[in-house]
This record gives sequence, structure tokens and C-alpha cells, in this order.
Amino acid sequence: MARALNRMTEVLQQNFCPPQGEQNRVVQVECTFEHFLAHRTPAFMGEEDPLRAWRWIEDLERTFEVCGCTEAHKVLYGSYLLQGEAANWWKTKRELLEMELGSFAAVSWLRFKKEFEDRLFPIFVRLQKAQEFNNLVQGDMTVEQYARKLTELGRFATHLIATEELQAECFKEGLRPQIHRQVACLQIQNF
Repeated sequence: MARALNRMTEVLQQNFCPPQGEQNRVVQVECTFEHFLAHRTPAFMGEEDPLRAWRWIEDLERTFEVCGCTEAHKVLYGSYLLQGEAANWWKTKRELLEMELGSFAAVSWLRFKKEFEDRLFPIFVRLQKAQEFNNLVQGDMTVEQYARKLTELGRFATHLIATEELQAECFKEGLRPQIHRQVACLQIQNF
């Protein structure tokens, strides 16, 4: 058994590990502006509803991940996509951050995101969505519609559904009584 494991390790190293001398060479795809723009993340005007602002940030972060963007690229490219009212807000906020931090380069993506969310997806909206999640019941929705709404609003109340068991319990508790009775006896642990 030990010999078989050693042989498998050798085969994996031969096929997947770089030869000696090339181990320190890292191949990195550069996150060029053209590569970023090719993903066609839409501009953000600042007039959209707060949920749209939140979704825009999520879309941007997926694009950043695919492109392999650095922190500096994230702030630069993300802020480039701001237009209209959002661009006006960012111009002023950027100047204030540069004075506070000493340079634009010191603005991290987390800081940009926090400032953006505070302005365009304010805390009262986030709390409202968390409360909406907390009060969600199936009502007239189909089970599928209810599950989709629970998932959508759950992003704003992750503290209430931190585990699979908690998600399943929240789902079960909001079901219509006749469906709840049928599901409760199954003792479902996964959502």
C-alpha cells in the first residue's frame, strides 16, 4: 500500500509539478483594462435602486475574480464604470479619501466598497432587507418561489442562516402550515 502511494505521488509530481529551476516561475495573466472591459460589466449611474447597487458590486467582484485583478485595478476599474450621479459622488469622495489616506493608491477595494455601499446601499436598506428575510413566509407563493425569495433575501441576513441546518429550519418555519406539517416529520437538515 505504501509503495502504491509513493508511486502515485511520483506520477503526480512528474506530470503536474514544474521541473527543477522552473518552480519559482509563476505564470500570471495580467488584468488589463481591455481584458476587464471585455466582460461587459455595465456602468452604474447612481440613480438605480439600492438593490441594483448591491448587485452591481457583486457583478464587479465576479469580473475581478475572472480577470485576476489586483486591489489597485479593482478600485481603478470599478470607479471607471461609475457615471452620472455616481461619478459625481465618487469624484468628491475620491478627493476626500486622497486627503485622508495620502494618495489614491492607498484606497483599497474594501474601502471603496464600504464607501459605495454606505452611499448607494445604505444601512437602513440592508436592515430592511434583513427584516424582510426574518418575516418571510410562503403565503401565496409556490414552494419554488418561496425558496428563491428566501435565498435572495438570505444574503442580507447571513447571521441567521450561517449553517445548512439553520437554512433548512428557516425554510421549514416559513412554509404554509399544511406543507410545514408534511416536511417537519422528515427532519430535513439541508436546505
